[in-house]
Amino acid sequence: MKEPGTRSINFEKSTLLWSLVWDADWVSAVSFVGDKHLAAGNNLGEILLWEIPEKPEALTESTSEKNKPNEKSERPSYQAPLPTRQMIGHSNIINRLICAENRWLISASNDHTTKYWDLMGTPSGTGTHVLNARTIEDANRNKNSGKKAPAPIKAEVKTQQPAKTIKGNEWIVGLAMSQDQSTLITGDDSGQVVLYDRVSGTKKKHWQVKGWAYAVAISPDLKQALVSERYPLVFDSGRHTGLKIWNTESATPLHDLGKEFKDMQISAGAYSQDGKILAIGRGGEGDGKIFLLDPSTAKKIRELSPIHQYGVTDLCFHPDGLHLASTGRDTVIRIWNIADGKMIKELGKPRGGQFKDWFHAISFSPDGTRVAAADMAGFIHIWQFGS
Repeated sequence: MKEPGTRSINFEKSTLLWSLVWDADWVSAVSFVGDKHLAAGNNLGEILLWEIPEKPEALTESTSEKNKPNEKSERPSYQAPLPTRQMIGHSNIINRLICAENRWLISASNDHTTKYWDLMGTPSGTGTHVLNARTIEDANRNKNSGKKAPAPIKAEVKTQQPAKTIKGNEWIVGLAMSQDQSTLITGDDSGQVVLYDRVSGTKKKHWQVKGWAYAVAISPDLKQALVSERYPLVFDSGRHTGLKIWNTESATPLHDLGKEFKDMQISAGAYSQDGKILAIGRGGEGDGKIFLLDPSTAKKIRELSPIHQYGVTDLCFHPDGLHLASTGRDTVIRIWNIADGKMIKELGKPRGGQFKDWFHAISFSPDGTRVAAADMAGFIHIWQFGS
C-alpha cells in the first residue's frame, strides 16, 4: 500500500544529480535526514551533513571534472553542494546511520557507542575539510605518473556534539528502527541484541546470539526481530552463520532459518511498512541473492533475480511501500517491484571485481524522490527519480 504523502514515482526515469566527494576513507553509512539534508559517515568515525538543494544548479564545464567519480561511472549532472556540518564524537568506523522525526540522526559505531544528533541543536564550533585530500596526496606521491594534483575542494563546516550517547560493550555493527520510530534495535560483535526506547535511550529488552549480531530489523508491530549471525569472518571449520526471527517480548526464537539459508552470511534485512514481507540479502563473498519471506511463517515468497555479484550490502524499502532497493559489492542499486519481484531499474555501473569501490549503504529521501549510496571509493552518489 502506498504511504500517505508520497509522490507517484517513475523509477525508470532517473538522473544522477551528484557524486559528492569525500575521500578521507571509505564512506560506510548514509541517511537522509528529512528531504533537505543528507548525512554520511566513514571508516574514520567522521560524520558530515549536507544541505541538499531542491533545485540543483547545472554543472559548468569548469566544475564537471570535480564531480566526476570514475571514468566508467555515470557522470553527475549538477553542481555538487558542500557539507555544512560535522558531527564530532565517534572515534571508529560508522556502521549505520538512521533518521528519526526528520530531525534526529542516530549513528552506530565500532567505538562501542550509539549516538543521537539533533539537527535543531546549536553547533559548538567550526572546522575545515579538504574533501579530496586523498586524491591530492596520491597525485603528489606519484609525481612521475604525469598526473597533476587537483585543486583542494574545501568545505567550512560547523561542528556539533552528540545530544545523547548510549554505551555498549563491543562494536555496534547492526542498527535499525521500528516503523513507528518508537524502538531501536542494535546488534554487536559479541552477539548482544538490544531493544531501546528510541526517545529516552533506555534499554527495553536484550538477548544473546552465538555470532556477531550483524543484520538486525524489527517488525512494524514490534513483535518480531530479525537477527543474522556470523562468526568468525575467516572461512575455516569454525565458521558460523545463523538467521532467526525472534519474539521480542519473550526474547525467544520464533523461527530458525539456519537450515534454509545454511552457510549464508545474511548481511541485510528489512521489514516492509505493512509487516507482510521480510527482505533479506546474502553478503560475504558469495552470490548476492535477495529473498522475500513471509515473516509470519518464515516461508520463502520468492527469490529476486539478477543477483548482486559478490554480495548484498544493504536493503531499503521505498516510502511508497511497494518497492525495494538493494545494493552490493557490484556497485549498482536495483529497484524492485515487490508485487511480482521484477527489477524496475538499475542505477550505477559495475566497476570490476568485488574490491572495486562497492556501495556500503543506501537511503531513500522521505518523499521517495531521491536515493543515495555510500561508496567505498569516497563518494556519496545521489539519484533523482521522475514523476
